[in-house]
Amino acid sequence: MALSDEVKSRLSLVKVAASRVTWDQRKSIASRGDWWAPCPFHEEKSASFHVTEPGGTGGVFHCFGCGARGTVIDFAMQASGLSFAEAVRRL
Repeated sequence: MALSDEVKSRLSLVKVAASRVTWDQRKSIASRGDWWAPCPFHEEKSASFHVTEPGGTGGVFHCFGCGARGTVIDFAMQASGLSFAEAVRRL
């Protein structure tokens, strides 16, 4: 298994993203791994940033406003301006 695949399978995108977003508790359904928040990548007030993480790790995100999407590594890259290698090392 590649190191990047290991990082994605071990880390919770929900927990990593929580440092940058405030989850919409009315729209999110934690028991299903379905999380919503305003997108950290563009200014908005509605919850268009969606994370699907049913197993507690290995989640993916998609913003219905700006189109951003990816895994926990992609989130770290976009949120902190990191290269792929830097994001894998940091995570």
